[in-house]
Amino acid sequence: MSYRFAFTAALGGEKSVLPLPDPILEQMCAGAFGSLSAHLRALSDEVQNIDMMTIGGFCRNCLAKWMVLEARKLSTQLEDINVASSMVLKLEDWLPTIQALNAFAYDEAAEIVYGASYAEWKRSHQKKTTDEKLLLYKESKQIHATHEADLLKATVSGVDTQALSHRVLKRLKAGAFVSLCHHLRARSDDVQNMDLMSVTGFCRNCLAKWLVVEARRITDDFAADGVQFQSQQNLIHSLNSFGYEDGAQYVYGTSYSKWKERHQKKATADQLDRYNASKGLHAKHDKELLSTRGNPVVSVSSPKTIAASVCERVESHNNQISLLSDVCCQDVDAIATAGSSAISQQQSAPLGSLNVRALNLKVGILTVSDRAASNQYETGDLSGPAVETAVMSQVNATNERYQNSISIDSIIKHIVPDESDCIKQILLAWSGKSKESRVPLDLILTTGGTGFGKRDVTPEATVEVLDRECQGMMAWASAELSAIQPLAALSRAAAGTCGETLVVNLPGNPKGAQQVLNF
Repeated sequence: MSYRFAFTAALGGEKSVLPLPDPILEQMCAGAFGSLSAHLRALSDEVQNIDMMTIGGFCRNCLAKWMVLEARKLSTQLEDINVASSMVLKLEDWLPTIQALNAFAYDEAAEIVYGASYAEWKRSHQKKTTDEKLLLYKESKQIHATHEADLLKATVSGVDTQALSHRVLKRLKAGAFVSLCHHLRARSDDVQNMDLMSVTGFCRNCLAKWLVVEARRITDDFAADGVQFQSQQNLIHSLNSFGYEDGAQYVYGTSYSKWKERHQKKATADQLDRYNASKGLHAKHDKELLSTRGNPVVSVSSPKTIAASVCERVESHNNQISLLSDVCCQDVDAIATAGSSAISQQQSAPLGSLNVRALNLKVGILTVSDRAASNQYETGDLSGPAVETAVMSQVNATNERYQNSISIDSIIKHIVPDESDCIKQILLAWSGKSKESRVPLDLILTTGGTGFGKRDVTPEATVEVLDRECQGMMAWASAELSAIQPLAALSRAAAGTCGETLVVNLPGNPKGAQQVLNF
């Protein structure tokens, strides 16, 4: 399994029309979870856990427990060596995080949800339950969330859970948000939005809106930092186009109109009375933030222009209308309005019009790995063949565009351990700069040894033999790939020329190496 967060897959719902990288979706879900927690903290006296369980089948304690379950899930994934090896860092580098995740239990999660320990919150806010409420609670047990008790217990003790990074805590919050969406989707007929609003002050539509608000926050952060890469511009465009309909599709697992048609029941007079009496509890949402924004394509050298452009309100990319009402349970279709600005288009010259000189390349692929060099892998070296496959794929794709402009004369593959001298010896030989040299190669791709392990020395060995280092090449690759794989920013890969040979370091993970070449 991959550490990357797949929100749509986790929900099992229909895909959004807006493709967003998994880390961005994770951040949006974590932000929405934070908004939900803040909403419930502000209503600690008014919204009691027993009433939440009776109406929605979950309460604050469930949110905390879902965080713990996500910690157990992530810990299990990290303990899998295949997962660890795909994360740039090696397994031993993740052991403190794994131990902290295994020590993370209900008390720690409750403090995040409640803003205090559960015992403190209970003393300050929990009210004595009436017999009527207890009876209603017991009658509603069929909709109550259930949690695996064994998984909620800490499996290690004496470990400081403060060692969990902001990045890992964000994953736990996002996972809990997805669990809540799962819970509500499974109870679409039993848990009505109006009843949720009347008791808790929020409903499924609020969850969707909080996703939209988080999308706006992310774009504002991008704009404040300045945009340097086309991939960031594309991401900002997708986030600015992310509206209520997209958020609802993630929360409901389908469009809101389809969910309403299948599950929403006509409100009774009593329900309407309770809803109207509870308006003081209802979550409020900024209409401006819920509107989709325009994002004209601008020069990457003009961050101020981008910062100004994100404030424009435009019609959604798919002509859907945005939810602008503060009242979640009104008919969305009847109250939404659309913006009117158009999104400008950027056109590029057709690829076939470019003049590309024919190339005939000699390529070397060097796998740097102690275990591969000593035949410890049952499957043999996977990184070298993966790089070769990616190279040939790129060559074929280029030839389709530019009419057979590239041919591969030869591909040489070799494996060395994580030893600086071994790496340098091969690089110099393949570059035509040693006594053992023959005809120098045009391109050398190394795979492995670019992380922070004690034995990871490939970048240092590479830099020692380079005549001219090109730091910008790998910095660009890292920045571009970080949009889909945040840990790409941890790569220390080097690149440059040794004689007339171009040398490029790639990650040791086969998938990571292919991602760099395919980008």
